[in-house]
Amino acid sequence: MSIILSTLMYLLLFMLAIFLAAIIIPVRYSFYGGYNNNLYCFANIRILHFCKISISYNAQDPFAKVKILGFTTKIDTTDLAKEEAADPKIKEDKKKEKPTKNGTGAYIFKNLFQKDIILHVLRFLKDMVGILKPKVFIIKGKVGLYEPHHTAWLHTIVSILSELNIFTKLDIETVWSDEHFEGEVIVKGHLAAVALLFRLLKFLITKNTLKVIKVIIRARKKQKVLKLAT
Repeated sequence: MSIILSTLMYLLLFMLAIFLAAIIIPVRYSFYGGYNNNLYCFANIRILHFCKISISYNAQDPFAKVKILGFTTKIDTTDLAKEEAADPKIKEDKKKEKPTKNGTGAYIFKNLFQKDIILHVLRFLKDMVGILKPKVFIIKGKVGLYEPHHTAWLHTIVSILSELNIFTKLDIETVWSDEHFEGEVIVKGHLAAVALLFRLLKFLITKNTLKVIKVIIRARKKQKVLKLAT
C-alpha cells in the first residue's frame, strides 16, 4: 500500500513540476497562413522541448489535422455544413435570433465612461500588447478591390500602418486593374505565462477593476428587476 502511495505522490510531484515549468518557461509559438484561391494555415505551439501541439488546415482538404505529442487526429470541418443542409431549420433559427434591446448597455457605458477607468484599461492593454507582441510579424499580399476608391483607401491605411512599426514586414501591393486578393501572414514568438498571469492579476485586484465589476453587477440586478416587472 505504501508503494502505491509513494508512486502516486511522485507522480503528482512530477505533474506539478511540469505545470510550474510550463508557466515559468516561455511557450514558443508560430503561425503561418494565407489565401491564394484557397484558405490555408498552420499553427505550432511548443511547451518545453517535448510537448508540441500543431494544427494544420487547408480548404481543399475537408479535414483539419491536430497533432499532440506525436499523435495525429483529424477533425471533419464539413460537419456543420452537413447539419445545416440536413436540417434547414438551423439556418432559419439563426436568422431569427436577434439581440434583445434594453437599457443595460447604456447604463454600463454611462457609469464606466470615466477618465480614471479609461486610462486604467488603456494602460492594461498597452502592457498586454508588450507581453503578447511577437518577435516576427509579417504580412504580405496583393489586394485589389472592386471599387477603385476603396483600393485607394486601402493604400492609405497600409501606408499609415507601416509607420507604426507594429510589423516586422508589411508588404501589401495594391492592384488597380482588377479585383484580386491573395496574401499570407507569418507570426513567430514566445510567451511567458507567468508574466501574463501576473499582469492580469494586477489588473483584476485594482480599485478601478472592482468598480467595473460593481457596475456590471448592479446592471444585472437592474435587468432582473425589469424582467420581473414585465
